[in-house]
Amino acid sequence: MNLRVAAIIAMSCVAALAAPVSAQNAQQVCAGDIATYCAGIPQGGGKIAQCLRANQQKLMPACREAMGKMAGMMKEVVQACEDDMHRYCAGAAPGTAKECLRANFRELSIPCKRELFEAKKAM
Repeated sequence: MNLRVAAIIAMSCVAALAAPVSAQNAQQVCAGDIATYCAGIPQGGGKIAQCLRANQQKLMPACREAMGKMAGMMKEVVQACEDDMHRYCAGAAPGTAKECLRANFRELSIPCKRELFEAKKAM
């Protein structure tokens, strides 16, 4: 699987069920850097994350660390949910993977559900 497809799957899987749970999620930790380097960039589609990656060398250490943790978590989600994404969401229109995963949540594999739950807790 190419890196772009893996990134799309990861973002879709994590976003599918994610809701801010902890007081210090990545968006909160990076709020200052987002305001400084990504002002005016609309949320959605991973645009803020792309902006932060493009400015990674300028970011505060805490933000870089939070982004690193998020990347590791996304890698685990991709590995656990790849088959489910192909099985249930292969024909999903661009930008609808989140809705597709939600619609098929009961059918997702146990490992995929577990990683999505862990990702939700961490966000």
